[in-house]
Amino acid sequence: MAIRLNESDTTTLDLLLEKVYRHSGYDFREYKRGTVTRRLQRRLRVVGMKTYRDYMWFLDTHPEEYQRLTEDFTIKTSSFFRNPYAFQQVTRIVLPELIANKRKQGEHRLRLWSAACAHGEEPYSIAIMLNEYLGHSLPDFDILIHATDISRQALEEAQAGIYSSKDVKGLNTAILESCFTHRGESYVLRADIKQMVSFSYFDLTSTVEQPLVNQDCIFCCNVLIYLRDKLQERVLGMLYNSLATPGYLILGEVETPPSNLREKLECLDIKARIYRKNERE
Repeated sequence: MAIRLNESDTTTLDLLLEKVYRHSGYDFREYKRGTVTRRLQRRLRVVGMKTYRDYMWFLDTHPEEYQRLTEDFTIKTSSFFRNPYAFQQVTRIVLPELIANKRKQGEHRLRLWSAACAHGEEPYSIAIMLNEYLGHSLPDFDILIHATDISRQALEEAQAGIYSSKDVKGLNTAILESCFTHRGESYVLRADIKQMVSFSYFDLTSTVEQPLVNQDCIFCCNVLIYLRDKLQERVLGMLYNSLATPGYLILGEVETPPSNLREKLECLDIKARIYRKNERE
């Protein structure tokens, strides 16, 4: 059931989100209100507060709550090859073109970015995909997959590269045997797969300088749906500027670029949400 806010609640919510931003640096002011209010209600129940004003007082007396709130706000749901069709089409459309261009130019660097990596399933899926596609040619390339997220806790877990049987349930036996070591109740990623991925903290909603440039391919899936239109445009503008030319952008299944970017991005597969940065600017 949707939570409806009256004018007083909305004003107080604005004040609360401004307070969170000023004291913690985390900016949720342009997240969609449905997402924000649902997660705030959960935190209020946990700490025993009834109103946003009570919760602001609680933050003043319990500063550690800022980090707990942020962890609740961030969306960390993911799985290996979460959208199988998108990965299939990246393998079929993007990789042949990308690798052919690299070889033609005598270039051996491959730079990819998983912009909201959660517990690491997406960037490791990209690494597994490249491992399978390139096969014996893998050593010919200098591959670096940047994996960033707003959740430091999720990043720590991702770096370990250890997953439960439930986490890897959707993976086929061939991948499990070739890319993981079965250790007790867990599956541990092979070292050479892990080494392709570099994890670091980054908040997509921040206004800091461009974090990465000349990325061959960027995955930003199932993030934009939680952001208001203005913030979506800012985030996608930043991602566009991070792409090499040509470069490829993969979004979530129900996400599309805003109108100001559509003329600059060629849609290669609408279902898979694969876009290419045009040669012309």
